[in-house]
Amino acid sequence: MQFAKGQIVVHPHHGPATVTKLALRTVGDQRTRYLTLRIRRDDLEVSLPVERAEEIGVRSVLDTEGLERLFEILTGPGQAFDKVWSRRIKDYTERLRSTDIYTVAALVRDIIRQNAEKKVSYGEMNLLLEARRLVGAEVEVALGAAEEAAVEMIEAAVLEGTQPALTGGELARAS
Repeated sequence: MQFAKGQIVVHPHHGPATVTKLALRTVGDQRTRYLTLRIRRDDLEVSLPVERAEEIGVRSVLDTEGLERLFEILTGPGQAFDKVWSRRIKDYTERLRSTDIYTVAALVRDIIRQNAEKKVSYGEMNLLLEARRLVGAEVEVALGAAEEAAVEMIEAAVLEGTQPALTGGELARAS
């Protein structure tokens, strides 16, 4: 992947970020190109070697096809959850820490639906909030939507099966 100053990319654990600097650094005897990212939600800068960016999971923002897949996952059938709380939390944490946005979206879907049936624990709610923050931030950037609108789209997709659709460059609701 090529990077340019001002480009918006997605860091797998921090969400959307803007490339603020590309620089050469000397580490030991080796000169390495580094990428500096300004995380959009937090007052945080992350620097990483350009050649390790893809390995770490830095990627482009989802395009229309990627968003369609994301919303198909959100509206799709849920995964059965373990009745044992400790195993369920372990599974949810592993899914959240994956670098795959679709795995995180499936986690959002599953916890929201579980919470609609029976209130989830404090730990599960915290995992949901973190996962929804990552997915919501990506939807915000990809669609140019406000944070509240992105959260509403995600929850409508999960609970009502409603998918946003781009028609003629405008965001429209489709069922």
